[in-house]
Amino acid sequence: MSTVIAILITLTLVGLNAFLYIRNKQTPVPEGCENLKPDCAACGIGDCALRSKFLEMKEEENGDH
Repeated sequence: MSTVIAILITLTLVGLNAFLYIRNKQTPVPEGCENLKPDCAACGIGDCALRSKFLEMKEEENGDH
């Protein structure tokens, strides 16, 4: 009986996750948030892919090669 309950809980959680994922993808982007760029100046994660791209873009803007 406990196995059936565990399977039902797992299936419910997976189904809820799938439903919320699909609904999130269908939600339109709020006005004014279409072209946001990450601001990595305050982030301390040095090996983040977004941060390295951000720093490269900043160097290109400033002309510091």
